[in-house]
Amino acid sequence: MPFYIVYPFVWSISFAGLVTAGPGWSYQCCDIALQTLAYLNKSIPQEDYKCGQVYEAALAPAPPLLVSTSWCRQRCPGFALSAPSDTNAWAAPLIQFILPAVIFSMTIPRRLVLEPPRWFFDFNINHMSGIIKAVFSLCVAGMIVTLDTAVWVFIIMVAPAPFIFSGLLEIVLDYRIIRNLMSSHTGRGKDQPVGLELDQRVQLLTAVLAGNLGIEGVPANPQEELGTVLDIKKHPEEVELQLGAMLDCQYPFGAAVGAPILLYIGSFVYTLATIRDPGGDRETARALAFGIWWMNIVHVSAISGCLLASNNPNTATAIVKLGRIKVGLQERLGYANKRSEMEDKIQARLEAWSRLPLSYKARYEPVWMWTRGKSKAGWLRRTSAWRQHWFREKVEMTVPGWIFLAFVAFSLVFFPCALAFWIEYSTPAKGVGCRSLTILVYASTQLAFTVLSAWSHFKASHDQDYWEAHRWLSRLRRKWVGVSIAVILLIPAWVAAVFTTFAGTLMQVTGIYDNCLCASSGYWSFGPTSTVQLAADTEAARQASLYWQKAGYTALVFLAVVTYIAWWCQRYLREKFTERVKYLVAEDSTDNHAHTKELDLGRQQNAETVKSPEISMVRKLSGSSA
Repeated sequence: MPFYIVYPFVWSISFAGLVTAGPGWSYQCCDIALQTLAYLNKSIPQEDYKCGQVYEAALAPAPPLLVSTSWCRQRCPGFALSAPSDTNAWAAPLIQFILPAVIFSMTIPRRLVLEPPRWFFDFNINHMSGIIKAVFSLCVAGMIVTLDTAVWVFIIMVAPAPFIFSGLLEIVLDYRIIRNLMSSHTGRGKDQPVGLELDQRVQLLTAVLAGNLGIEGVPANPQEELGTVLDIKKHPEEVELQLGAMLDCQYPFGAAVGAPILLYIGSFVYTLATIRDPGGDRETARALAFGIWWMNIVHVSAISGCLLASNNPNTATAIVKLGRIKVGLQERLGYANKRSEMEDKIQARLEAWSRLPLSYKARYEPVWMWTRGKSKAGWLRRTSAWRQHWFREKVEMTVPGWIFLAFVAFSLVFFPCALAFWIEYSTPAKGVGCRSLTILVYASTQLAFTVLSAWSHFKASHDQDYWEAHRWLSRLRRKWVGVSIAVILLIPAWVAAVFTTFAGTLMQVTGIYDNCLCASSGYWSFGPTSTVQLAADTEAARQASLYWQKAGYTALVFLAVVTYIAWWCQRYLREKFTERVKYLVAEDSTDNHAHTKELDLGRQQNAETVKSPEISMVRKLSGSSA
């Protein structure tokens, strides 16, 4: 059985033992062990053992106080829940990392929202019933919005890999379109190179800016309607203004993502500053590991900030000057059946049955970020430029390109998980414990999500001609294959990802992880000699702090590099896009001017042709009169 399926079951079995274990890893348990002489190393005098020692440079490290795991589970009942005064255990993860994640989630494109109904705000405060309704709306509406934000944050954290992969694919397609927009090709038997027509270039630029709007299984097709309005030959100046307006709808990277990322980096710097060099603050280190783990949301936000297409479809709606089309449940289900891929049909049906409103009340509907790359590929395949073989070869992704893109997407998720795992693994008791196993299972699920997302986007990026030429690969698109993959891979991965994200976060903040089972050094290998370390500020803890700092600074540098590359990438694409639009309009004006000169020259030649017989007649008359 694959490792990414085995781990969730092992983790579930271990969690079942965790919740039934005697809960009591705490300094109080250390006192009980000293009083009952339950510690294992009797060679050290009892007065040398110290419980709850706090680091000071003048103090020698506390000797290790080891007890058997079975004794700890029997004599130390209860979980060591986070005390209100222990801010490093609960306040640091909550305030320094989870709350900034809420800010990041607001910049990540989404399709549906959970919002208060309209009747919540329909009241008259001049009557007592209206006042009661206003108070009810004031309280409940905030709860609904809070629930909506919390669910969206956890959706992103549960599966950041599909978000990142789809965003990276959209960036690559945007780059290739903009780069090859002005390219040309010299065909066989031709002397002059042939490039794309003006209307074909406008189609491609429109796909860059509006490729995130759904064109399959939706009431209105934005690609067809925008293509009718954006006529470069009739209104070149208007096309330039309209494309510029669509580009400006997407906020610059610094305004949308840069400021929140600085806040997150500040949280990292503060946490690293509180970890003393030789000290070994275990709770601070675990808060740091938690923040590195949640850094995946920051990466999703950075990738979304690179995209040129705005999630707000109102600008495109204003350009076509057409109203919104309202559809009901049955119509939504009918549109869902028009989707080409099975997973898209299932997603559309779930959206219809949920009856959740769209994020934007407009004619066009944006897609989820985890399908934006697929939507952009669909726009590209429907352009007339795609039918030209030479252009398709320049823009189309190759199989090594798909593999490399999946590798980069998984690396952006795996690297924070690896650093967080390193911190948890090196924290005494050294080894694979509850926290490190949680991160390990989580990383395994993201690998499964990356592979499935890459395959889903690969299918949508190729037309029927490709599948007919690769019949052996087309067999994987059969329905029974999709059902088998969902049962064997997707469903277990989703269950494990949801469980590790939600339960792992909850147990970290509340302190449930602080129990004898999770503190055991060898329980996970089911060894009879497993022990629990009850002393604090030991030599092992002081040595481990060096690993914590290395991992923390590595994560900080990695986050800064990813953020800078994302900012540079969006700035580069915006500048190149603007250049292409200006050159497009200038070229059209030159063509129109040349066409006008040709018309004037033709009129002049026609006039001279008409005048020449008249001049000959005059000359003959003048000669005869002489």
